[in-house]
Amino acid sequence: MMMNMILRKKFYFSLAIAATLGLTSCSDDDTPDTSGGDGVGTGSPEQYVIAATSEENSYLLTTDDISQGQVSIVGDGLQVVGTPSWYFYNELAAYSFVYRQGDPGTTQSFILNQEGELEGRNEIDLQVSIQSRGIVGDEMFVQFSSRNYEEPVATFYKINGETQAVSGPFSIDTEALADNGEYAYITDIAEYNNQVLVGYRTIKAGEDGSDSAFNSDFNDHTFIAVFNQDLELQERIEDSGRTGVVAGQQRSQGETGIEPVENGDVYVFSSAIDTDGEVPSGVLRINDGTTEFDQDYFFNITEASGGYNLYRTYYVGENTFVLRMFSEQGEASATPNVSRNRFAVVNVEDQTFDWVEAGVPSEIAGIGEPFIDAAANEVVFPIETNGNPQLYILNADNATMSAGKEVEAVSISAIGRLSNE
Repeated sequence: MMMNMILRKKFYFSLAIAATLGLTSCSDDDTPDTSGGDGVGTGSPEQYVIAATSEENSYLLTTDDISQGQVSIVGDGLQVVGTPSWYFYNELAAYSFVYRQGDPGTTQSFILNQEGELEGRNEIDLQVSIQSRGIVGDEMFVQFSSRNYEEPVATFYKINGETQAVSGPFSIDTEALADNGEYAYITDIAEYNNQVLVGYRTIKAGEDGSDSAFNSDFNDHTFIAVFNQDLELQERIEDSGRTGVVAGQQRSQGETGIEPVENGDVYVFSSAIDTDGEVPSGVLRINDGTTEFDQDYFFNITEASGGYNLYRTYYVGENTFVLRMFSEQGEASATPNVSRNRFAVVNVEDQTFDWVEAGVPSEIAGIGEPFIDAAANEVVFPIETNGNPQLYILNADNATMSAGKEVEAVSISAIGRLSNE
Protein backbone atom coordinates (compact mmCIF):
# COMPACT_ATOMS: atom_id res chain seq x y z
CA MET A 1 0.00 0.00 0.00
CA MET A 2 2.78 2.46 0.91
CA MET A 3 4.59 1.63 -2.34
CA ASN A 4 1.41 2.39 -4.34
CA MET A 5 1.10 5.77 -2.58
CA ILE A 6 4.71 6.66 -3.37
CA LEU A 7 4.36 5.64 -7.02
CA ARG A 8 1.16 7.64 -7.39
CA LYS A 9 2.80 10.72 -5.88
CA LYS A 10 5.66 10.39 -8.38
CA PHE A 11 3.13 9.95 -11.18
CA TYR A 12 1.15 13.07 -10.25
CA PHE A 13 4.36 15.09 -9.91
CA SER A 14 5.25 14.05 -13.49
CA LEU A 15 1.75 14.89 -14.66
CA ALA A 16 1.89 18.33 -13.02
CA ILE A 17 5.26 19.09 -14.64
CA ALA A 18 3.90 18.02 -18.03
CA ALA A 19 0.87 20.28 -17.63
CA THR A 20 3.11 23.20 -16.69
CA LEU A 21 5.23 22.70 -19.78
CA GLY A 22 2.17 22.54 -21.97
CA LEU A 23 2.49 18.87 -22.81
CA THR A 24 -1.10 18.30 -21.77
CA SER A 25 -3.97 20.70 -22.10
CA CYS A 26 -7.68 21.05 -21.53
CA SER A 27 -9.97 24.03 -21.67
CA ASP A 28 -11.73 25.69 -18.76
CA ASP A 29 -14.97 23.91 -19.63
CA ASP A 30 -13.24 20.48 -19.55
CA THR A 31 -13.96 19.83 -23.22
CA PRO A 32 -12.02 16.69 -24.23
CA ASP A 33 -8.85 17.34 -26.20
CA THR A 34 -9.43 15.73 -29.61
CA SER A 35 -6.17 16.72 -31.23
CA GLY A 36 -3.84 14.12 -32.69
CA GLY A 37 -0.34 13.32 -31.60
CA ASP A 38 1.78 10.60 -30.03
CA GLY A 39 -0.39 8.04 -28.36
CA VAL A 40 -3.53 9.34 -30.15
CA GLY A 41 -2.85 7.67 -33.48
CA THR A 42 0.05 6.09 -35.31
CA GLY A 43 -1.45 6.36 -38.77
CA SER A 44 -1.96 2.60 -39.02
CA PRO A 45 -5.38 1.38 -40.19
CA GLU A 46 -5.63 -1.00 -37.21
CA GLN A 47 -4.49 -0.14 -33.69
CA TYR A 48 -4.87 -1.23 -30.11
CA VAL A 49 -6.63 1.33 -27.95
CA ILE A 50 -5.80 1.58 -24.24
CA ALA A 51 -8.11 3.45 -21.85
CA ALA A 52 -5.86 4.62 -19.00
CA THR A 53 -6.74 6.83 -16.07
CA SER A 54 -5.48 9.38 -13.63
CA GLU A 55 -7.62 9.90 -10.53
CA GLU A 56 -9.92 12.36 -12.32
CA ASN A 57 -9.74 11.75 -16.07
CA SER A 58 -9.30 9.06 -18.67
CA TYR A 59 -6.97 9.05 -21.65
CA LEU A 60 -7.17 6.99 -24.82
CA LEU A 61 -3.80 5.83 -26.11
CA THR A 62 -3.00 3.87 -29.25
CA THR A 63 -0.22 1.46 -30.11
CA ASP A 64 0.65 -1.00 -32.86
CA ASP A 65 2.40 -3.37 -30.45
CA ILE A 66 1.14 -4.48 -27.05
CA SER A 67 3.89 -7.02 -26.41
CA GLN A 68 6.60 -4.62 -25.20
CA GLY A 69 7.59 -1.04 -24.47
CA GLN A 70 5.87 1.79 -22.64
CA VAL A 71 3.26 4.44 -23.38
CA SER A 72 2.24 7.31 -21.14
CA ILE A 73 -0.73 9.59 -20.54
CA VAL A 74 1.80 12.30 -19.60
CA GLY A 75 1.82 14.39 -22.78
CA ASP A 76 0.17 11.68 -24.86
CA GLY A 77 -3.33 10.54 -25.53
CA LEU A 78 -6.83 11.81 -26.06
CA GLN A 79 -8.28 13.16 -22.81
CA VAL A 80 -11.75 12.05 -21.77
CA VAL A 81 -13.33 13.79 -18.78
CA GLY A 82 -14.19 11.48 -15.89
CA THR A 83 -13.50 7.79 -15.51
CA PRO A 84 -16.12 5.96 -17.60
CA SER A 85 -16.47 2.26 -18.27
CA TRP A 86 -15.66 1.15 -21.81
CA TYR A 87 -17.24 -1.17 -24.36
CA PHE A 88 -15.87 -1.89 -27.83
CA TYR A 89 -18.43 -2.25 -30.61
CA ASN A 90 -16.61 -4.82 -32.73
CA GLU A 91 -13.52 -2.99 -34.06
CA LEU A 92 -15.44 0.08 -35.17
CA ALA A 93 -15.91 2.20 -32.04
CA ALA A 94 -14.98 2.46 -28.37
CA TYR A 95 -17.96 3.53 -26.26
CA SER A 96 -17.57 5.33 -22.94
CA PHE A 97 -20.34 5.07 -20.36
CA VAL A 98 -20.46 7.30 -17.29
CA TYR A 99 -22.61 5.63 -14.63
CA ARG A 100 -24.80 7.76 -12.34
CA GLN A 101 -27.16 5.09 -11.01
CA GLY A 102 -30.69 5.98 -12.13
CA ASP A 103 -29.73 9.35 -13.62
CA PRO A 104 -28.72 9.91 -17.25
CA GLY A 105 -25.05 9.17 -17.86
CA THR A 106 -22.82 10.61 -20.55
CA THR A 107 -22.28 8.26 -23.49
CA GLN A 108 -19.78 8.98 -26.26
CA SER A 109 -17.89 6.90 -28.78
CA PHE A 110 -14.48 7.16 -30.43
CA ILE A 111 -13.34 5.85 -33.80
CA LEU A 112 -10.11 5.59 -35.76
CA ASN A 113 -10.40 8.08 -38.63
CA GLN A 114 -8.90 7.70 -42.10
CA GLU A 115 -5.66 9.36 -40.93
CA GLY A 116 -5.30 6.65 -38.29
CA GLU A 117 -6.03 9.03 -35.41
CA LEU A 118 -8.62 8.72 -32.66
CA GLU A 119 -11.64 10.92 -33.16
CA GLY A 120 -14.57 11.55 -30.83
CA ARG A 121 -18.12 11.32 -32.13
CA ASN A 122 -21.17 13.20 -30.83
CA GLU A 123 -22.50 12.36 -27.39
CA ILE A 124 -25.62 10.19 -27.22
CA ASP A 125 -28.56 11.40 -25.15
CA LEU A 126 -29.93 8.54 -23.03
CA GLN A 127 -32.39 8.92 -20.16
CA VAL A 128 -30.57 6.40 -17.94
CA SER A 129 -27.10 5.18 -17.11
CA ILE A 130 -26.06 1.83 -18.54
CA GLN A 131 -25.53 -1.39 -16.57
CA SER A 132 -25.29 -4.08 -19.26
CA ARG A 133 -24.82 -4.23 -23.00
CA GLY A 134 -24.52 -6.66 -25.88
CA ILE A 135 -24.33 -6.70 -29.67
CA VAL A 136 -27.34 -8.06 -31.57
CA GLY A 137 -27.03 -7.94 -35.34
CA ASP A 138 -25.76 -4.48 -36.29
CA GLU A 139 -26.93 -2.85 -33.07
CA MET A 140 -25.75 -2.55 -29.51
CA PHE A 141 -28.49 -3.20 -26.96
CA VAL A 142 -27.93 -1.31 -23.69
CA GLN A 143 -30.07 -1.25 -20.56
CA PHE A 144 -30.64 -0.07 -17.01
CA SER A 145 -32.65 -2.05 -14.43
CA SER A 146 -34.22 -0.34 -11.44
CA ARG A 147 -33.61 -2.09 -8.13
CA ASN A 148 -36.50 -0.28 -6.45
CA TYR A 149 -39.81 -2.15 -6.20
CA GLU A 150 -41.67 1.15 -6.58
CA GLU A 151 -40.18 1.52 -10.10
CA PRO A 152 -40.32 -2.00 -11.55
CA VAL A 153 -38.89 -1.24 -14.97
CA ALA A 154 -35.86 -2.01 -17.12
CA THR A 155 -35.07 0.58 -19.80
CA PHE A 156 -33.46 -0.48 -23.09
CA TYR A 157 -31.98 1.42 -26.02
CA LYS A 158 -30.66 0.17 -29.34
CA ILE A 159 -27.63 1.97 -30.79
CA ASN A 160 -26.37 1.46 -34.34
CA GLY A 161 -22.58 1.47 -33.99
CA GLU A 162 -22.04 2.68 -37.56
CA THR A 163 -24.71 5.34 -38.05
CA GLN A 164 -25.06 6.35 -34.36
CA ALA A 165 -28.85 6.08 -34.76
CA VAL A 166 -30.62 5.44 -31.44
CA SER A 167 -34.01 3.81 -30.96
CA GLY A 168 -35.88 3.64 -27.69
CA PRO A 169 -36.43 3.79 -24.86
CA PHE A 170 -38.06 0.37 -24.60
CA SER A 171 -39.55 -0.37 -21.18
CA ILE A 172 -39.78 -3.85 -19.67
CA ASP A 173 -41.98 -4.52 -16.64
CA THR A 174 -39.54 -6.30 -14.33
CA GLU A 175 -42.23 -7.55 -11.94
CA ALA A 176 -44.04 -9.24 -14.82
CA LEU A 177 -40.76 -10.57 -16.22
CA ALA A 178 -39.79 -12.18 -12.91
CA ASP A 179 -43.24 -13.74 -12.48
CA ASN A 180 -42.32 -15.13 -9.06
CA GLY A 181 -43.21 -12.35 -6.62
CA GLU A 182 -39.82 -10.63 -7.03
CA TYR A 183 -38.35 -8.26 -9.65
CA ALA A 184 -36.06 -9.02 -12.57
CA TYR A 185 -32.60 -7.43 -12.52
CA ILE A 186 -30.87 -7.80 -15.90
CA THR A 187 -27.19 -8.70 -16.04
CA ASP A 188 -26.41 -9.86 -19.59
CA ILE A 189 -27.49 -9.49 -23.23
CA ALA A 190 -26.56 -11.80 -26.13
CA GLU A 191 -27.78 -12.75 -29.60
CA TYR A 192 -29.06 -16.25 -30.39
CA ASN A 193 -30.70 -17.26 -33.70
CA ASN A 194 -31.77 -13.65 -34.42
CA GLN A 195 -33.33 -13.39 -30.98
CA VAL A 196 -32.17 -11.58 -27.85
CA LEU A 197 -31.18 -13.60 -24.80
CA VAL A 198 -31.39 -11.58 -21.58
CA GLY A 199 -29.83 -13.00 -18.43
CA TYR A 200 -31.43 -11.82 -15.22
CA ARG A 201 -31.68 -12.55 -11.53
CA THR A 202 -34.75 -11.88 -9.42
CA ILE A 203 -34.50 -9.63 -6.37
CA LYS A 204 -36.85 -8.22 -3.72
CA ALA A 205 -35.74 -4.69 -4.63
CA GLY A 206 -36.24 -3.34 -1.11
CA GLU A 207 -39.82 -4.51 -0.77
CA ASP A 208 -38.84 -6.64 2.25
CA GLY A 209 -37.60 -3.54 4.09
CA SER A 210 -33.97 -4.67 3.91
CA ASP A 211 -31.03 -2.37 3.22
CA SER A 212 -29.98 -4.75 0.44
CA ALA A 213 -32.07 -4.53 -2.72
CA PHE A 214 -30.55 -7.82 -3.92
CA ASN A 215 -32.12 -10.12 -1.32
CA SER A 216 -33.82 -13.01 -3.06
CA ASP A 217 -35.39 -16.41 -2.50
CA PHE A 218 -34.17 -17.56 -5.92
CA ASN A 219 -30.37 -17.25 -5.92
CA ASP A 220 -30.14 -20.98 -6.74
CA HIS A 221 -32.03 -20.37 -10.01
CA THR A 222 -30.69 -19.48 -13.45
CA PHE A 223 -33.01 -17.27 -15.51
CA ILE A 224 -32.85 -16.25 -19.18
CA ALA A 225 -35.57 -14.37 -21.05
CA VAL A 226 -35.97 -14.75 -24.81
CA PHE A 227 -37.04 -11.56 -26.62
CA ASN A 228 -37.43 -10.77 -30.29
CA GLN A 229 -35.42 -7.82 -31.60
CA ASP A 230 -38.37 -5.51 -30.89
CA LEU A 231 -37.92 -6.49 -27.23
CA GLU A 232 -41.19 -8.40 -27.02
CA LEU A 233 -40.98 -11.31 -24.57
CA GLN A 234 -41.19 -14.71 -26.27
CA GLU A 235 -40.50 -17.11 -23.39
CA ARG A 236 -38.40 -17.75 -20.29
CA ILE A 237 -35.70 -20.37 -19.77
CA GLU A 238 -35.23 -21.45 -16.15
CA ASP A 239 -33.12 -23.92 -14.19
CA SER A 240 -33.11 -24.49 -10.45
CA GLY A 241 -30.97 -26.27 -7.91
CA ARG A 242 -27.88 -26.91 -10.05
CA THR A 243 -26.20 -23.49 -9.95
CA GLY A 244 -27.12 -19.81 -9.56
CA VAL A 245 -27.59 -16.54 -11.42
CA VAL A 246 -25.77 -15.69 -14.65
CA ALA A 247 -22.12 -14.79 -14.00
CA GLY A 248 -20.35 -11.48 -14.23
CA GLN A 249 -22.03 -8.98 -11.92
CA GLN A 250 -19.93 -6.48 -9.96
CA ARG A 251 -21.88 -3.80 -8.11
CA SER A 252 -24.65 -2.92 -10.55
CA GLN A 253 -22.67 -3.78 -13.69
CA GLY A 254 -22.98 -7.13 -15.42
CA GLU A 255 -21.76 -8.77 -18.60
CA THR A 256 -20.28 -11.97 -20.03
CA GLY A 257 -22.18 -15.03 -18.92
CA ILE A 258 -24.25 -16.09 -21.94
CA GLU A 259 -21.82 -17.42 -24.52
CA PRO A 260 -22.82 -18.79 -27.98
CA VAL A 261 -20.26 -21.05 -29.71
CA GLU A 262 -19.65 -22.00 -33.32
CA ASN A 263 -22.02 -24.99 -33.53
CA GLY A 264 -24.97 -22.91 -32.30
CA ASP A 265 -25.02 -24.13 -28.71
CA VAL A 266 -25.12 -21.55 -25.92
CA TYR A 267 -23.17 -22.02 -22.69
CA VAL A 268 -24.44 -20.16 -19.64
CA PHE A 269 -21.95 -19.50 -16.84
CA SER A 270 -22.92 -18.86 -13.23
CA SER A 271 -20.89 -17.43 -10.36
CA ALA A 272 -23.43 -18.73 -7.82
CA ILE A 273 -23.19 -15.39 -6.00
CA ASP A 274 -25.03 -14.87 -2.72
CA THR A 275 -25.83 -18.59 -2.34
CA ASP A 276 -23.58 -19.26 0.71
CA GLY A 277 -22.24 -22.35 -1.04
CA GLU A 278 -25.62 -24.05 -1.32
CA VAL A 279 -25.08 -24.55 -5.06
CA PRO A 280 -21.77 -24.55 -6.98
CA SER A 281 -20.52 -22.19 -9.63
CA GLY A 282 -21.06 -23.94 -12.95
CA VAL A 283 -21.95 -24.03 -16.62
CA LEU A 284 -25.30 -24.94 -18.20
CA ARG A 285 -26.01 -25.50 -21.89
CA ILE A 286 -28.79 -24.59 -24.31
CA ASN A 287 -28.52 -26.89 -27.33
CA ASP A 288 -28.78 -25.34 -30.78
CA GLY A 289 -32.37 -24.98 -31.94
CA THR A 290 -33.86 -25.33 -28.44
CA THR A 291 -34.96 -22.86 -25.79
CA GLU A 292 -34.38 -24.92 -22.68
CA PHE A 293 -31.43 -25.99 -20.56
CA ASP A 294 -29.98 -29.41 -21.37
CA GLN A 295 -30.72 -31.47 -18.26
CA ASP A 296 -27.95 -33.94 -19.17
CA TYR A 297 -25.19 -31.28 -19.19
CA PHE A 298 -23.61 -29.56 -16.20
CA PHE A 299 -19.98 -28.49 -15.74
CA ASN A 300 -19.29 -28.02 -12.04
CA ILE A 301 -16.63 -25.29 -11.96
CA THR A 302 -16.43 -25.22 -8.15
CA GLU A 303 -15.61 -28.92 -8.07
CA ALA A 304 -13.18 -28.83 -11.00
CA SER A 305 -11.25 -25.90 -9.47
CA GLY A 306 -10.98 -27.33 -5.98
CA GLY A 307 -13.57 -25.10 -4.35
CA TYR A 308 -13.36 -21.79 -6.27
CA ASN A 309 -16.03 -19.85 -8.16
CA LEU A 310 -15.84 -18.08 -11.51
CA TYR A 311 -16.38 -14.37 -12.03
CA ARG A 312 -16.34 -13.65 -15.78
CA THR A 313 -15.74 -15.56 -19.00
CA TYR A 314 -13.97 -14.78 -22.28
CA TYR A 315 -14.47 -16.98 -25.34
CA VAL A 316 -11.46 -17.64 -27.58
CA GLY A 317 -13.04 -20.27 -29.84
CA GLU A 318 -13.35 -24.04 -30.27
CA ASN A 319 -15.26 -24.44 -26.98
CA THR A 320 -12.37 -22.90 -25.03
CA PHE A 321 -12.91 -20.12 -22.50
CA VAL A 322 -10.60 -18.08 -20.32
CA LEU A 323 -12.10 -17.60 -16.87
CA ARG A 324 -11.41 -14.89 -14.37
CA MET A 325 -11.92 -16.50 -10.96
CA PHE A 326 -12.56 -15.35 -7.39
CA SER A 327 -9.32 -15.53 -5.43
CA GLU A 328 -10.47 -17.37 -2.32
CA GLN A 329 -12.25 -20.70 -2.00
CA GLY A 330 -15.98 -20.34 -1.52
CA GLU A 331 -16.11 -16.61 -2.31
CA ALA A 332 -18.68 -15.29 -4.79
CA SER A 333 -20.11 -11.80 -4.45
CA ALA A 334 -21.01 -8.72 -6.49
CA THR A 335 -19.29 -6.43 -3.98
CA PRO A 336 -16.10 -4.80 -5.36
CA ASN A 337 -13.91 -5.50 -2.32
CA VAL A 338 -13.89 -9.25 -3.00
CA SER A 339 -10.72 -10.28 -4.85
CA ARG A 340 -11.03 -11.76 -8.37
CA ASN A 341 -7.38 -12.28 -9.21
CA ARG A 342 -7.05 -15.87 -10.46
CA PHE A 343 -7.32 -17.17 -14.01
CA ALA A 344 -8.15 -20.49 -15.63
CA VAL A 345 -8.70 -22.06 -19.05
CA VAL A 346 -11.58 -24.47 -19.61
CA ASN A 347 -12.97 -26.52 -22.47
CA VAL A 348 -16.73 -26.73 -21.96
CA GLU A 349 -17.22 -29.69 -24.30
CA ASP A 350 -14.51 -31.85 -22.69
CA GLN A 351 -15.10 -30.27 -19.25
CA THR A 352 -11.39 -29.75 -18.62
CA PHE A 353 -10.08 -27.12 -16.18
CA ASP A 354 -6.53 -25.73 -15.99
CA TRP A 355 -5.29 -23.02 -13.66
CA VAL A 356 -3.13 -20.28 -15.19
CA GLU A 357 -0.14 -19.84 -12.90
CA ALA A 358 2.98 -19.23 -15.01
CA GLY A 359 3.56 -15.53 -15.63
CA VAL A 360 0.67 -14.23 -13.50
CA PRO A 361 1.95 -11.17 -11.54
CA SER A 362 1.83 -11.17 -7.77
CA GLU A 363 0.08 -8.58 -5.59
CA ILE A 364 -2.58 -7.71 -8.14
CA ALA A 365 -4.38 -4.52 -7.13
CA GLY A 366 -6.80 -4.19 -10.04
CA ILE A 367 -7.79 -5.68 -13.39
CA GLY A 368 -9.40 -3.79 -16.28
CA GLU A 369 -11.65 -4.98 -19.09
CA PRO A 370 -9.62 -7.22 -21.43
CA PHE A 371 -9.31 -7.58 -25.19
CA ILE A 372 -10.17 -10.99 -26.63
CA ASP A 373 -7.98 -11.97 -29.59
CA ALA A 374 -9.77 -15.15 -30.66
CA ALA A 375 -7.58 -15.55 -33.76
CA ALA A 376 -4.51 -15.91 -31.52
CA ASN A 377 -6.31 -17.77 -28.69
CA GLU A 378 -5.30 -14.95 -26.36
CA VAL A 379 -6.92 -12.61 -23.86
CA VAL A 380 -5.08 -9.38 -23.01
CA PHE A 381 -5.69 -8.23 -19.42
CA PRO A 382 -4.80 -4.76 -18.07
CA ILE A 383 -3.38 -5.41 -14.60
CA GLU A 384 -2.38 -3.02 -11.84
CA THR A 385 0.29 -4.10 -9.31
CA ASN A 386 2.84 -2.15 -7.24
CA GLY A 387 4.30 -0.29 -10.22
CA ASN A 388 2.77 1.17 -13.34
CA PRO A 389 -0.16 -0.83 -14.72
CA GLN A 390 0.76 -3.21 -17.50
CA LEU A 391 -0.82 -5.39 -20.16
CA TYR A 392 -0.54 -9.15 -19.64
CA ILE A 393 -1.21 -11.56 -22.49
CA LEU A 394 -2.86 -14.86 -21.51
CA ASN A 395 -2.32 -17.64 -24.04
CA ALA A 396 -5.13 -20.19 -23.82
CA ASP A 397 -3.15 -22.86 -25.70
CA ASN A 398 -0.58 -23.27 -22.93
CA ALA A 399 -2.39 -21.55 -20.03
CA THR A 400 0.41 -19.04 -19.40
CA MET A 401 0.70 -15.27 -19.10
CA SER A 402 3.40 -12.95 -20.38
CA ALA A 403 4.03 -9.30 -19.57
CA GLY A 404 3.40 -6.80 -22.35
CA LYS A 405 3.32 -3.03 -22.71
CA GLU A 406 3.59 -0.87 -19.59
CA VAL A 407 1.44 2.25 -19.25
CA GLU A 408 2.45 5.28 -17.20
CA ALA A 409 -0.88 5.98 -15.49
CA VAL A 410 -2.74 5.18 -12.29
CA SER A 411 -4.72 2.35 -13.88
CA ILE A 412 -5.89 0.85 -17.15
CA SER A 413 -9.64 0.48 -17.32
CA ALA A 414 -9.85 -1.32 -20.68
CA ILE A 415 -8.09 -2.36 -23.87
CA GLY A 416 -9.55 -3.02 -27.30
CA ARG A 417 -8.71 -2.75 -30.98
CA LEU A 418 -10.09 -0.41 -33.65
CA SER A 419 -9.82 -0.42 -37.43
CA ASN A 420 -10.67 2.21 -40.02
CA GLU A 421 -10.97 -0.28 -42.85
